[in-house]
Amino acid sequence: MNLSFIPGDLHLKKNTSGDFVVTMSGQEILSSKSQRIAVARFNALRAELAEKIPMHVPTAEEKAELLQKEINNSLVGHNSLGGRKKKSTAGSSRTFGG
Repeated sequence: MNLSFIPGDLHLKKNTSGDFVVTMSGQEILSSKSQRIAVARFNALRAELAEKIPMHVPTAEEKAELLQKEINNSLVGHNSLGGRKKKSTAGSSRTFGG
């Protein structure tokens, strides 16, 4: 399990020993064997940070630029209808040995 809140550098990860570790800015906040407790602590810290850190609302130009990038990335690089060879009956025979 990996949860992250990037603006606050808050992370919840399960380490190799099976413990759930909540870290903020590289410092360990909580280490618990209970997933429920770790997720609750992560969500509480995330809510606090979300109130303190202003959310970036993209402008109309930024939205248009992001949309254009997504459209360009999603375009297919090939035509699914082109490049097919037509089936030809010339030279084939329904009889054996022909």
